[in-house]
Amino acid sequence: MKLTKIKRTSRRKEILLSLSRSKSILSEQVRSIRTSITFSSTERLKTLLVTSAEAGAGKSFLSTNLAISFADQDLRVLLVDSDLRRPTTHEYLRLLNTVGLSNYLTGQEELGNCIQHTIFENLYVITSGIIPPNPAELLSSEKMKNFVNTVSDMFDIVIFDAPPVLPVVDPLIIASLVDGVVFNIHSGRTDQQSAMKAVEKLKSVDSRIIGVVLNNKKRKDSAPYERYYEYSYKK
Repeated sequence: MKLTKIKRTSRRKEILLSLSRSKSILSEQVRSIRTSITFSSTERLKTLLVTSAEAGAGKSFLSTNLAISFADQDLRVLLVDSDLRRPTTHEYLRLLNTVGLSNYLTGQEELGNCIQHTIFENLYVITSGIIPPNPAELLSSEKMKNFVNTVSDMFDIVIFDAPPVLPVVDPLIIASLVDGVVFNIHSGRTDQQSAMKAVEKLKSVDSRIIGVVLNNKKRKDSAPYERYYEYSYKK
């Protein structure tokens, strides 16, 4: 099991620190997590889900930075905002969210029209699209299953930024369709009981949890404003 710590800064700066082969502490540790994911299985993981027990745990920060890091390896990466209730990926990457996953699943748009290129080479994004009245129904559809298979053939790796586990069933639906799950825990917000309950729910759909992330960790010898991310991965 591997454990690393990452100093926390502002939300926008966190994204900027991990750009294009940066030598920052944050980018180095994100690369460490990327490497752990890569070697977490004898078979190559093509589709990953990033989720948490509750909202505000930092899953979108993690999924976005991981996507950027994988793209830095000259891999074609697709980041999918599958949070059809409170999407944020488009805000991180400053993209339009007028057309996205929900539009494709409802048949309003072709897949090609939903894929956006980013300022990062090799990184593509499908935002959530317009928030639908029936997210769980769309995500459990046959079209969603076909979507996962299709994009996994189109890209080297696909990362799904999903809603939190405890409030809604949506992430459990997606977790059953992907190769692996990265579970994110907020040190100051997620209690042990909630985390364990969320993990049990993920296991109930036979999902494969390949790693756990503990963020906003206060280190004893750090300054009052410093928080760290602890990444724990298991093979």
